[in-house]
Amino acid sequence: MLFVDLIATDPSMVGIAWFDFYSIGHLCFGIAVFLFFSLFYTIPKHRGKTPIFSLLFVFIVTIMILLLWEALENFLFIDLGWKFEGRPDSWQNITTDLIIGTFGGTVSWIFCHEVFVKDKRIWTYHVFGNIAFTLWIVVFMILRALTIT
Repeated sequence: MLFVDLIATDPSMVGIAWFDFYSIGHLCFGIAVFLFFSLFYTIPKHRGKTPIFSLLFVFIVTIMILLLWEALENFLFIDLGWKFEGRPDSWQNITTDLIIGTFGGTVSWIFCHEVFVKDKRIWTYHVFGNIAFTLWIVVFMILRALTIT
Protein backbone atom coordinates (compact mmCIF):
# COMPACT_ATOMS: atom_id res chain seq x y z
CA MET A 1 0.00 0.00 0.00
CA LEU A 2 3.05 2.25 0.26
CA PHE A 3 3.25 2.63 -3.50
CA VAL A 4 -0.31 3.77 -4.18
CA ASP A 5 -0.73 6.49 -6.74
CA LEU A 6 0.56 9.83 -5.59
CA ILE A 7 -2.34 11.87 -7.00
CA ALA A 8 -5.92 10.68 -7.43
CA THR A 9 -6.83 11.05 -11.08
CA ASP A 10 -10.24 9.40 -10.85
CA PRO A 11 -12.91 9.05 -8.14
CA SER A 12 -11.89 5.46 -7.29
CA MET A 13 -8.56 6.76 -5.94
CA VAL A 14 -10.07 9.50 -3.72
CA GLY A 15 -9.08 8.85 -0.12
CA ILE A 16 -6.56 6.21 -1.17
CA ALA A 17 -3.92 8.24 -3.01
CA TRP A 18 -1.62 10.59 -1.13
CA PHE A 19 -3.26 13.65 -2.73
CA ASP A 20 -6.82 14.07 -3.99
CA PHE A 21 -9.13 17.01 -4.61
CA TYR A 22 -9.99 17.10 -0.91
CA SER A 23 -6.34 17.88 -0.11
CA ILE A 24 -6.93 21.51 -1.11
CA GLY A 25 -9.97 21.50 1.18
CA HIS A 26 -7.73 20.55 4.09
CA LEU A 27 -5.45 23.48 3.27
CA CYS A 28 -8.51 25.75 3.31
CA PHE A 29 -9.64 24.23 6.59
CA GLY A 30 -6.26 24.89 8.22
CA ILE A 31 -6.37 28.52 7.04
CA ALA A 32 -9.97 29.00 8.19
CA VAL A 33 -9.49 27.47 11.65
CA PHE A 34 -6.40 29.57 12.31
CA LEU A 35 -8.12 32.73 11.03
CA PHE A 36 -11.13 32.15 13.27
CA PHE A 37 -9.23 31.42 16.46
CA SER A 38 -6.73 34.21 15.79
CA LEU A 39 -9.61 36.61 16.39
CA PHE A 40 -9.07 35.86 20.10
CA TYR A 41 -5.56 37.23 19.68
CA THR A 42 -5.92 40.04 17.14
CA ILE A 43 -9.02 41.82 18.47
CA PRO A 44 -7.85 42.21 22.09
CA LYS A 45 -4.30 43.02 20.97
CA HIS A 46 -5.60 45.65 18.53
CA ARG A 47 -7.55 47.28 21.37
CA GLY A 48 -4.47 47.37 23.60
CA LYS A 49 -5.63 44.56 25.87
CA THR A 50 -4.10 41.21 26.74
CA PRO A 51 -4.98 38.59 24.10
CA ILE A 52 -7.21 35.72 25.17
CA PHE A 53 -5.12 33.21 23.18
CA SER A 54 -1.50 33.33 22.09
CA LEU A 55 -0.72 32.58 18.46
CA LEU A 56 1.03 29.38 19.55
CA PHE A 57 -2.15 28.28 21.30
CA VAL A 58 -4.17 29.16 18.17
CA PHE A 59 -1.82 26.97 16.13
CA ILE A 60 -2.13 24.08 18.61
CA VAL A 61 -5.94 24.39 18.51
CA THR A 62 -5.76 24.33 14.71
CA ILE A 63 -3.81 21.06 14.76
CA MET A 64 -6.18 19.54 17.36
CA ILE A 65 -9.21 20.43 15.22
CA LEU A 66 -7.54 18.96 12.14
CA LEU A 67 -6.94 15.71 14.06
CA LEU A 68 -10.52 15.71 15.32
CA TRP A 69 -11.78 16.25 11.77
CA GLU A 70 -9.85 13.24 10.47
CA ALA A 71 -11.28 11.09 13.27
CA LEU A 72 -14.84 12.27 12.55
CA GLU A 73 -14.38 11.88 8.81
CA ASN A 74 -13.06 8.33 9.03
CA PHE A 75 -15.33 6.97 11.74
CA LEU A 76 -18.56 8.92 12.29
CA PHE A 77 -19.08 10.11 8.71
CA ILE A 78 -18.64 6.58 7.38
CA ASP A 79 -21.30 5.30 9.80
CA LEU A 80 -23.65 8.13 8.78
CA GLY A 81 -23.03 7.52 5.07
CA TRP A 82 -21.60 11.03 4.53
CA LYS A 83 -18.10 9.92 3.51
CA PHE A 84 -17.13 10.01 -0.17
CA GLU A 85 -17.75 6.51 -1.54
CA GLY A 86 -18.28 5.26 2.02
CA ARG A 87 -14.71 4.07 2.62
CA PRO A 88 -12.12 5.19 5.16
CA ASP A 89 -9.09 7.12 3.97
CA SER A 90 -5.75 5.36 3.64
CA TRP A 91 -3.10 6.24 6.19
CA GLN A 92 -1.18 7.97 3.39
CA ASN A 93 -4.15 10.22 2.63
CA ILE A 94 -4.77 10.97 6.31
CA THR A 95 -1.11 11.87 6.78
CA THR A 96 -1.12 14.14 3.75
CA ASP A 97 -4.39 15.79 4.83
CA LEU A 98 -2.93 16.56 8.26
CA ILE A 99 0.32 17.90 6.82
CA ILE A 100 -1.50 20.09 4.30
CA GLY A 101 -3.95 21.40 6.93
CA THR A 102 -1.04 22.15 9.27
CA PHE A 103 0.70 23.93 6.38
CA GLY A 104 -2.42 26.11 5.95
CA GLY A 105 -2.32 26.98 9.66
CA THR A 106 1.42 27.68 9.48
CA VAL A 107 1.05 30.00 6.50
CA SER A 108 -1.75 31.83 8.32
CA TRP A 109 0.44 32.17 11.41
CA ILE A 110 3.33 33.60 9.38
CA PHE A 111 0.93 35.92 7.57
CA CYS A 112 -0.51 37.06 10.92
CA HIS A 113 2.95 37.74 12.26
CA GLU A 114 4.07 39.69 9.18
CA VAL A 115 0.90 41.75 8.74
CA PHE A 116 -0.65 42.09 12.18
CA VAL A 117 2.04 41.55 14.82
CA LYS A 118 4.62 43.73 13.05
CA ASP A 119 2.35 46.45 11.64
CA LYS A 120 -0.84 46.16 13.75
CA ARG A 121 -3.02 46.06 10.63
CA ILE A 122 -5.95 43.97 11.82
CA TRP A 123 -8.20 44.59 8.81
CA THR A 124 -5.45 43.85 6.32
CA TYR A 125 -4.74 40.55 8.05
CA HIS A 126 -8.36 39.37 8.24
CA VAL A 127 -9.47 40.66 4.82
CA PHE A 128 -6.52 39.17 2.94
CA GLY A 129 -6.72 35.99 5.03
CA ASN A 130 -10.35 35.55 4.00
CA ILE A 131 -9.48 36.32 0.38
CA ALA A 132 -6.80 33.60 0.48
CA PHE A 133 -9.29 31.18 2.03
CA THR A 134 -11.90 31.98 -0.65
CA LEU A 135 -9.34 31.62 -3.44
CA TRP A 136 -8.37 28.15 -2.22
CA ILE A 137 -12.05 27.16 -1.95
CA VAL A 138 -12.48 28.11 -5.62
CA VAL A 139 -9.39 26.06 -6.54
CA PHE A 140 -10.83 23.14 -4.54
CA MET A 141 -14.18 23.36 -6.34
CA ILE A 142 -12.46 23.44 -9.75
CA LEU A 143 -10.24 20.45 -8.91
CA ARG A 144 -13.21 18.54 -7.55
CA ALA A 145 -15.23 19.19 -10.70
CA LEU A 146 -12.31 18.10 -12.90
CA THR A 147 -11.71 14.92 -10.89
CA ILE A 148 -15.30 13.70 -10.52
CA THR A 149 -16.39 14.26 -14.10
